[in-house]
Amino acid sequence: MHNHNIAARVLNQALLLEPGYARVFLGALAPKLGVASLRDEFGLIESQDKLRMRADSFETDRPRNRPYEVINGIAVVPVSGTLVHKFGHLRPYSGMTGYDGIIARIQEALADNTVKGILMDLDTPGGEVAGCFDTAKRIAELRGVKPIGSISYDMACSAGMAIHSAADYRYTTTTARTGSVGVVMMHASFEEQLKANGIDVTLIHSGAFKVDGNPYENLPERVLRDFQAESDRIRAEFAAMVAGQIGLSESDVLATEAAIYTGQDAIEVGFADELINGHDMLAAFSDYIQTTQKIGVSTMTVETQTKPAATAPAESSEASTTQAETVDTNKVAADAAANEQARIAGILQAEEAQGNSKLANHLAFKTQMSVEEAKAALAAADTGEQKAAAPTGLLSAAMGNTKQPEIGADAVSGAAGEGGELKGGAKLAAAYAAATGAGKKVH
Repeated sequence: MHNHNIAARVLNQALLLEPGYARVFLGALAPKLGVASLRDEFGLIESQDKLRMRADSFETDRPRNRPYEVINGIAVVPVSGTLVHKFGHLRPYSGMTGYDGIIARIQEALADNTVKGILMDLDTPGGEVAGCFDTAKRIAELRGVKPIGSISYDMACSAGMAIHSAADYRYTTTTARTGSVGVVMMHASFEEQLKANGIDVTLIHSGAFKVDGNPYENLPERVLRDFQAESDRIRAEFAAMVAGQIGLSESDVLATEAAIYTGQDAIEVGFADELINGHDMLAAFSDYIQTTQKIGVSTMTVETQTKPAATAPAESSEASTTQAETVDTNKVAADAAANEQARIAGILQAEEAQGNSKLANHLAFKTQMSVEEAKAALAAADTGEQKAAAPTGLLSAAMGNTKQPEIGADAVSGAAGEGGELKGGAKLAAAYAAATGAGKKVH
């Protein structure tokens, strides 16, 4: 890549990069804005013409040469290094991963009948804005086909966080760094250096804004304001997308101020769902896939049992048998799973869930409340003091969707009749009862 192409992709462009990496990355490029050779841990890399795989030649029928590893029915898609737009390589290459390659591999895995679910293995500080949001949104659209998980192992920052947020379920390790929902830009000015060398540069242009951000003069105040406004706009769009895909409020994401969270802290802020050992990620995601499948089967069974009796005369047993054989059980199960996902998303993304994400997660994953019932319970709850915990494991989530324990009354502070305050399960039960007219116990 020529110097001017590198400059065009880096200078005066919003980048979604983890701050520490951005300093190293931009600091290394600033002196020369050129690369003499490329090396990896094994030495000099062959010419790109020999190794390059164009994005427009991606194929979908590759049973023996998959661009991902399949382990126990799980397609592992690595997302590592700097994330770039229109990279043209199917896999991570030379310290970079292309957004085009990520989507191509996920789409191929979705079409692979040996794959039950897709797990994105993220270890990236972020990258270019161009292509990032479209990629994250496309992943979010595709996750209804097969379960898509993501693990921050050991970094999912900035553009990596955008990809991370698009998954159905997000893992983090104890040392993983997750977040950095923000934007960074750099402008290089050679004005003083040119003056010292006795070089005058005259820019002849038509249009007042044509040469904004040129490297031959210091950044004027107006241009700096425009660049800052653009950075703020992209950050707001970034936060809105992450919030919508995870089920948080946009204000909560913006309130992080592009901070980076490690391990359990990422779960507390809502950027991850479960803390695991990275070596257990395949087993954990396999449990998640089984859990979602059980939810689909359970929902299908309930719908079958509660179906109203037919008013038409009963058909012969032979006709009934023929009709039963034509039922597409896979489609029924898929529709049931999609309905359950829609129920969960409806609760997590409800306006009433803003500022009360822990209770929303509890109602979504550990009860069978409808969206409307959950909204009513969230509206009735005291969001300032709600302590309902989010699910901490997949087994408990599966058990919660199968059968719910009765919640008895907890301790009451103050004597009865003297304005005692309900706490814990009693408080949740009271909120649910007030909203739905149900009894004192939640089933």
